[in-house]
Amino acid sequence: MNHQRVKNKANPPQFPFIKEGSVRRSFLFLFVVLLNACAVHQSPLEEIGERANAEIQARWEIHREQVSSIQSWKIKGKIAVKAGSKGGHATLRWDREEKIQHIELYGPLGGGRVVVDVDENGARLKDTKGGDVRGDSVAKLIENRLGWPLPFDQLPSWLRGLPVGPQAEMEWDDQGRIVRMNDSGWQVSYLAYQTISVTDSEQAQLPRQVELNALPGTLRVYDKKGEYLGEDFFIRLIIKSWLP
Repeated sequence: MNHQRVKNKANPPQFPFIKEGSVRRSFLFLFVVLLNACAVHQSPLEEIGERANAEIQARWEIHREQVSSIQSWKIKGKIAVKAGSKGGHATLRWDREEKIQHIELYGPLGGGRVVVDVDENGARLKDTKGGDVRGDSVAKLIENRLGWPLPFDQLPSWLRGLPVGPQAEMEWDDQGRIVRMNDSGWQVSYLAYQTISVTDSEQAQLPRQVELNALPGTLRVYDKKGEYLGEDFFIRLIIKSWLP
């Protein structure tokens, strides 16, 4: 009797509980988990940076509240302006008490002496040439008389190191004071601060040197003869004496 041996081809091992689609889904799930873990993980330097920013913001809020309470002052200083190839400078004196203001500009900025008084009835400008005009805006009166668009309507905030509007873009130093901001069409830079005694027991940091640059599209500057000087307009303010 002849016997025949039958050889069967070996079949690959089977894993009935693991399917190809399940493997792909498992790897995809693992990838998503790892990706999310990387996204939420912060390095020690990032955590330190966030804590530092939070501390600066807290200092800014304290500083803002303190200087916002200063509503009256006596300022003495210097102001210089430049537009194109022309410019000038003058001495500035500014007394403010509640709704009453007294502003004096004298020197080569506009020639002679210009005085603006402000009360509940509006603003009044007088000069050494006999001019006597009234208006609602200090800035407009001074621009019409001197030819320079000085932003006196915004300066009460800027000279205390505060923004005018809520849309201002600000940068702070480590003490929470503004060093630079874009506000109301101007770039305002604070080059130096000074310590001022607000009361017998309280001191505040107020600006000493401020530079203002009109942002593109904010102004079109002309001289008194009507010559167009361009859009660039620069102002430097140095506050030598500040008495709240």
